[in-house]
Amino acid sequence: MSDPLGGVVDTRVDVQNLFDVYLWIGVAVAAIIFGAVGFAALRYRRRPGREPSRRSDAMRVELAYVGVLVVIAAGLVTATFTTEDKVDAVSDDPALRVDVTAFQWGWTWRYSDGVTVTGNSEAPPTFAVPTDSPVRFTLTSRDVIHAFWIPDQRFKRDAFPNRTTQFDLDFDKPGMNGGVCAEFCGLRHSQMAFNVLALSDPDFQSWLAERGGVGP
Repeated sequence: MSDPLGGVVDTRVDVQNLFDVYLWIGVAVAAIIFGAVGFAALRYRRRPGREPSRRSDAMRVELAYVGVLVVIAAGLVTATFTTEDKVDAVSDDPALRVDVTAFQWGWTWRYSDGVTVTGNSEAPPTFAVPTDSPVRFTLTSRDVIHAFWIPDQRFKRDAFPNRTTQFDLDFDKPGMNGGVCAEFCGLRHSQMAFNVLALSDPDFQSWLAERGGVGP
């Protein structure tokens, strides 16, 4: 997730904030609905001598309700597309380029200098990336639809056969980031995991050199 001019932009906070907005609106809507149903069930329950209401509509209330829904929907759509634009932005000059291929049930990463790392459901692979630098990923699938998901990065992108998609990710600090396939893809889907090891640039260069690479 990078600025088109090459700057590092961390959109995890934006994605989390958007999720929180959806969550609290959902909680509020559920509370209103359950509250209204509970109130109506108690307040207007059948009683001896009570006649049912003959009123068929409440135009002002219904128009106000529709207006509120339109405002909420417009706000959510605007916030969603604004956040998505930030997530989809890519750098003009990424520090590293990696080709990622998903397959049943594993992953292959090919670095720009020829280093290749592959793992599957029996031996999940661990890949490395440098910190504080935009990393360009080109994602595809060898067979069925998969999904590249790194929860700590608040990022998920589908992998399609015969099609590639590109995105940038920035890892702000050293450490291990767990990843999984988030699209059901067969019997061992739940075991289709991987790890992304974020390293300082010197450590990343050493990691590449140990595998016969010469750096990005």
